[in-house]
Amino acid sequence: MDKEKVDLKANLEIFSAVEFINLISSKQRTGVLIFNVEDKEGKIFFDKGLPKHAVYNSFTGEEALYNLSIERNGSITYLDGEKTEEITIEQKNTSSLIEQIEKRRMEFDDILKRLPSFDAVLEKRAEGLGDNISLRKTDWVIIRIVDGKKNIKTVIKESKLPLIESYKSLEYLISKGLIFDKSFVEKLRKDFEKSLNNILDTFSVKNTNDKEWFNFIVDLLTNSGFEIIAGFLKFKNGMIEIDDNADRFIDEAKVQNMKRILFEKIMEKGIEEYGGMIAKKKYRELLNKEGVSDGTF
Repeated sequence: MDKEKVDLKANLEIFSAVEFINLISSKQRTGVLIFNVEDKEGKIFFDKGLPKHAVYNSFTGEEALYNLSIERNGSITYLDGEKTEEITIEQKNTSSLIEQIEKRRMEFDDILKRLPSFDAVLEKRAEGLGDNISLRKTDWVIIRIVDGKKNIKTVIKESKLPLIESYKSLEYLISKGLIFDKSFVEKLRKDFEKSLNNILDTFSVKNTNDKEWFNFIVDLLTNSGFEIIAGFLKFKNGMIEIDDNADRFIDEAKVQNMKRILFEKIMEKGIEEYGGMIAKKKYRELLNKEGVSDGTF
């Protein structure tokens, strides 16, 4: 039975590379695993159940093996009896190799949870590097590729970095705010724009003092350290619009801080304009529109 040719084929979304490696190792087979991932091909050769040689993109040996083991898309085929003279994997203990592979997969899965969708388009933050941020070579590789047009999937592909390294760099750069998911920030901008118009709609009288309230908002943001974002605010047809060029300066923390500052000062101006009773009523109305109970964001 062992001498019979074994040919297997499976989808990587259903069966992992580790399952195939375990099977080939336990049966002590000699052959090759062929990975077809989009337009890329990778191979792992086995000699009597031991991984002997692996190649994937520009990687060979254990690095190729590790990168192939965390691929989730594409197909995997096993051809029994295929041999090679090349030896790029010196590790003779398959259990140790699989242990390292599983460790990489766990790390990979953990990072994956913190990344946006692979279809997300990335853009560089306008402010650049902060004082306490240091970058590795892999981080610079990613930054140079990000251009506001390429999605994560393309950035990873063009980086030609080991998968786990590209994921680490993406997660680090996003967490530090150096690059961002354009669709996420666009939503932040639109939500903030809606909040500004809620203020205008609640506290101002259209065609009477709405421009005055707009100027109040712009001045308050400017004097609170958000002058760049304030510069992107426009008053048009009785509404506030935020130019989409503001996206490179906006992040979640800034939006929360701007809303907190605005909501702290709104009551003061409201009391000046309408008196305490009406101002409180309008403030409660605003909170209801925002879906919050106390102005905390």
